[in-house]
Amino acid sequence: MTDIFAGLRTNLLEKTAGLPADTFTIRGLWEVRLLFRPNALERTFRYTFVVAQTMGQGACYAPENTVLPEEWMGADAREVIGEKSAQSIAVLDAMYDTLPKSPAARFVLQGDSMAKTGERTQILLDECSRLLEAHPTGHAPRVVNVGVLGNLLEGLTRQGCTVAATDFDPEIVGTTINGVPIEHGSVTNERVRESDLAVITGMTLATDTLEEIMEAAAEGGTRVLIFAETGANFGEEYCRSFGVDAVVSEHFPFYIFAGTSVVEVYRKG
Repeated sequence: MTDIFAGLRTNLLEKTAGLPADTFTIRGLWEVRLLFRPNALERTFRYTFVVAQTMGQGACYAPENTVLPEEWMGADAREVIGEKSAQSIAVLDAMYDTLPKSPAARFVLQGDSMAKTGERTQILLDECSRLLEAHPTGHAPRVVNVGVLGNLLEGLTRQGCTVAATDFDPEIVGTTINGVPIEHGSVTNERVRESDLAVITGMTLATDTLEEIMEAAAEGGTRVLIFAETGANFGEEYCRSFGVDAVVSEHFPFYIFAGTSVVEVYRKG
């Protein structure tokens, strides 16, 4: 099984060999704990995320509370990223932010979080439609959302899709959100195999589930769209090297904060 984090790290080290250390000096690490519910269609998100800053900036949602490694401060990030963790994913993401990128589309969202919720949901829905229309099946499109986004579930259902959803959050497993039953994450790979499109969160990289999801997608002929706040700068590499069909990347600061948020779309091929 392909180790995607190791692949991302290896590719980064190859691309940056010989570049000056100052570009990759770790200048900042933050841990943010949050409760957030943008509107009535969405659940309450309870998460922690890590932000890292070199000359670029990256982020990773953490499966559990983290400890920020103070000894990394001032170090060349290329020399400290080893085992996968929320901290090392955020730092690797910050380094990828320094590389040239060519997104297929770029959106600048302005305003409060409520307004930006609708805009980013529409960007996701448009990319779902593009992937589904490119591969018609003759039946109502089957879409699974891995890592539940309530607004996305509502939009997909409204567009006539047959929608499934999986998550590991015990507070929503077994409930119904916007008419879609939420199943436990243990059935994710099965649901991916039987779907036409899987919309998964970037956090799957941190929870050690991304590789299995990609294998299940390959077995089922399922298209994969990653919605990446975690690892937003990996989008182009996901599509180029790891078989992902499209990535919608939302860079920090995320839509949950008022002001400006940047969303980019990357596509395979």
